[in-house]
Amino acid sequence: MIFGFHPLTDFFSPKRMLDETVAAEKFGFREIFYADHFHPWTVAGGTTFAWTLIASAAERTSNVRIGTAVTCPMIRYNQAIVAQAFATLASTYEGRIFLGVGTGEALNEVPVGYEWPNGKVRIEMLEEAVQIIRMLWTNDYVSFKGKHYNIKDANLFTKPLSPIPLYISALGPKAAYLAGKLGDGWITLNLPEDRIRNTLLPKFEQGIHDRPSNGEKQASRHPRKIAEIVVSYDEDIDKAIEACRPFAGTFSPKVFQNELIDPREIKALGDKVAKKAIEERMLATDGVEKIISAIEKFDKLGFDCVEVASLSPDQNEFMTLFRDRIVPYFG
Repeated sequence: MIFGFHPLTDFFSPKRMLDETVAAEKFGFREIFYADHFHPWTVAGGTTFAWTLIASAAERTSNVRIGTAVTCPMIRYNQAIVAQAFATLASTYEGRIFLGVGTGEALNEVPVGYEWPNGKVRIEMLEEAVQIIRMLWTNDYVSFKGKHYNIKDANLFTKPLSPIPLYISALGPKAAYLAGKLGDGWITLNLPEDRIRNTLLPKFEQGIHDRPSNGEKQASRHPRKIAEIVVSYDEDIDKAIEACRPFAGTFSPKVFQNELIDPREIKALGDKVAKKAIEERMLATDGVEKIISAIEKFDKLGFDCVEVASLSPDQNEFMTLFRDRIVPYFG
């Protein structure tokens, strides 16, 4: 088990994100995951553009691997541009860049002028997008004619110096299958253990079994399993709980059903959530036991990385706790 840190680009300024990234490396986190959003989950102090942040963070750090969790490479982004951006990053910071992709959220696509496809269509689009990105990273003068995308004699003259890990986000079985089939890894959230064990893991493993053998579609034969947990720690439990309120609006199923795209509406929902509900549903704590328990779940399921997004009022205090008491527990 290794640990990554997920600075909350949805909520804070670019400077704070860079400061947290530098601190995370010093405290022993080995990977940095940035959300790639246009709108945040609530009215807040950011959304920092992830690709710019990756370059700035890589300049300020030495060894951590940095990438997105996750980019939607299908609607507001053209796949060739995603491939070009990350090829440039990987050529500049060899061995330190990864790309996480997923089917996205309406709040990042609809406000900038696009229609929102249904889930089945988005899975199809993501599969084609991943194929195009991989082809452009490895082949010359690529042509592709798919159901959703076409490119003709496209070539990246700056290609990655070494393979870029491409991870696929999956909260449902179809995406989990795609992560196994085409990904170098699978990124998921802190979902119930039985759902991961009985529904998502079997689909992920089925995808690995069905991997294509042709070169441009071929990913690692041993894909990673990565989980994100959102934590708020403070010695004052009330402060830890209240720090979670920016996420409280996401308790509404309308958010993940993509019916809400306005951060003001999501914030209004969160403002109405009772403190007790936040305490019950979020990983807010004044000790280490709840955090260890959440990580143990993924350790038992064979995950090799947990990325930690911290809403803690004092990030230095949280990182110190994590380094001194949680990492040794799994060491």
